[in-house]
Amino acid sequence: MKQLIIILFAALMSAGCRESLKTSQSREPLPDISDLNMVADLQQVFSERRERLLGKIGNGIVVLRSDYENTGGRHEYRAAGNFYYLTGFNQPASMIVLSKDGSYPFSLYVKEKTISEAVYTGEVPLPADIMKIYQPDTVLYYKNIVQTVKEAIRTGTPVYIDYADTYLENIISNSSGNPQSGGNMLRDVTPLINEMRVIKDRIEAARIQKAADITGEAFINACRVCKPGMYEFEVEAMIEYTFRKNGSSMPAFESIVGSGANAVSLHYSANDRKMENGDLLLMDIGAEYGYYCADITRTIPVNGKFGREQKEIYDLVLESQKAAIEEMQAGKPLVSGHNRSTRIIVSGLYKLGLITDTTREWQRRFYFHYPISHYLGMDVHDAGDYGEPFFIFRENIVKDTVFGRMLEEGMVLTVEPGLYFRSNAMSQLYELFGNEADREEISDFIEKVSPVYEKYKNIGVRIEDDILITENGNINLSRNIPKEIDEIERIMSLGNR
Repeated sequence: MKQLIIILFAALMSAGCRESLKTSQSREPLPDISDLNMVADLQQVFSERRERLLGKIGNGIVVLRSDYENTGGRHEYRAAGNFYYLTGFNQPASMIVLSKDGSYPFSLYVKEKTISEAVYTGEVPLPADIMKIYQPDTVLYYKNIVQTVKEAIRTGTPVYIDYADTYLENIISNSSGNPQSGGNMLRDVTPLINEMRVIKDRIEAARIQKAADITGEAFINACRVCKPGMYEFEVEAMIEYTFRKNGSSMPAFESIVGSGANAVSLHYSANDRKMENGDLLLMDIGAEYGYYCADITRTIPVNGKFGREQKEIYDLVLESQKAAIEEMQAGKPLVSGHNRSTRIIVSGLYKLGLITDTTREWQRRFYFHYPISHYLGMDVHDAGDYGEPFFIFRENIVKDTVFGRMLEEGMVLTVEPGLYFRSNAMSQLYELFGNEADREEISDFIEKVSPVYEKYKNIGVRIEDDILITENGNINLSRNIPKEIDEIERIMSLGNR
């Protein structure tokens, strides 16, 4: 119901905005989602993925269900990522069995619905249509899967599943009548698929690009309607209306639309505050297109003009972000962009009087909360090995001692530095860093920095782009989304005109 209200509200609110987008044509073109059709070229992509996976598992079989993942704040049904990655099939209650040996390398299992279920949720596509569109070697009904797994276990064939699917794990472990025997035959397919998903093929890169383009239009529309006195959810409505209007099935994650003090909370999502004159509005948003995500953050002044202190922080974050993007090249460590961004921000904070000693690690860590890059793809924090556990990067957030894996052509990552000036942060320093600095040192810091910090209180700035690593550098997939101060102010000054 919430989504219906949002879409209806945004449709009304966008009437003036549409006028400013019109060209000499008498009507706007319809969204083009023809690239999602399962044509021969796309069928070949999914077939190659299955073949590559089967080449990694020897004589085993792969069994995956469509329904086991958390949707992560999305609004519509979404098949599990690994299932979709190998099939392009998005029907609920489906399973696949992949096998290098035997007559059917790709078997697709669908649920046979009762008449009552079909009345409520629609018919399952006919097996002949599934065969034609998705190219399985056979289509069977869900109830036959247990016999297939039993036969594999009886013959000693390893069964590869996603260990995150505990429901399937329990079924297989007990399907032979001997849970210990069934469990011993299980293998985790996740690391194999995750590594495949790290490197994006041309179809994936194109879909992320389109998701970024849709997100960019949503951002511009949000700039045009934003003004003091509006609620955050009104801006959210415009954003998500623009997503759907342009062929995005749903947001890639819960939209973050935080103004004023809400802009300093990293994952704020209530989006229910009335925006005031002088606020900054931080929007961390992303459309999903064809199962692929964008993840874009922009920060704007609610009244259309950045204040002096807002500009100082914004310019510093933007400078660090541009420098980080330059570092994102194949052959360099994954954290190279983060490290360069950190050095620039630390230097800038020192010049502003917000750090008194750049050699003191605790002072630097006071302003940094997360590594600025993560994989992007079918999930907003996409699957894949970083070379180190992610908590290691967090623990070494302001050090240059952890490098992770090297960047490779085909990776897609975010670059999202930010600064967040929480109103009560100075009072928490003793609790946060009392084990790293004595009370006198912290007190001296508070005395010197507090008057400066007060000027920036409740300013939160994050700027985020999506970067595709190429052979000779990178492509900023969100390069067309404005982020310069003068660009943002110009768009907001035009409003709905």
